[in-house]
Amino acid sequence: MIQGQFKQLLARYDRVRAKLAKFVGSSTGPLDRQVVDIQNLEHQLNDASVKSREQQHKSEQLVDNIAALTSQKADVDKQVAVLSQALEATKTDMIAAQNRVGVLFDENKMILQEKAVIQGQFKQLQESLSR
Repeated sequence: MIQGQFKQLLARYDRVRAKLAKFVGSSTGPLDRQVVDIQNLEHQLNDASVKSREQQHKSEQLVDNIAALTSQKADVDKQVAVLSQALEATKTDMIAAQNRVGVLFDENKMILQEKAVIQGQFKQLQESLSR
């Protein structure tokens, strides 16, 4: 009887072992695929991290460039303001010079007329003296 029970237990053990081997064998396939998937995801994560650092570096460079350009623009704006004021002052000076030229032209005209009158009077005087 013990031998019969032992055979039954041994058969039962073999069945459980076969089921367990079948279960372990069937479950390692999905586990292997999951390990490969995890490794692929880790590789993708590393690639994404490298790209992220590169983009961060480029972004920082762009921020630096924007700051430099903003500073340069402010300097140029100041120079434009100074040049605009100088241009306005020059325009004012030019208008004053044009007005002065106009006055001098009128004065010259009057002087030439007076000269012509004086020359005419001088000619008459010479003619009257020569008679």
